[in-house]
Amino acid sequence: MPDQNTLIRAAIGRLLSEKTGVAVISMSETINELLEMTGAALTVETLQDLLLEMAEARGMTVALDV
Repeated sequence: MPDQNTLIRAAIGRLLSEKTGVAVISMSETINELLEMTGAALTVETLQDLLLEMAEARGMTVALDV
């Protein structure tokens, strides 16, 4: 069974795929979507770090609007 970090990364990957082509994505909006999708027990800061890491790897820009 995958650990929670793996599940969160998969959820982030799905969200980023849905936002492909968007010039800038909102940090707060995306974090809220992740929390709704996963009910993640990770801290918001951890989710932000994972989101930034994965968005950067895809060449996406994240607006730090938290």
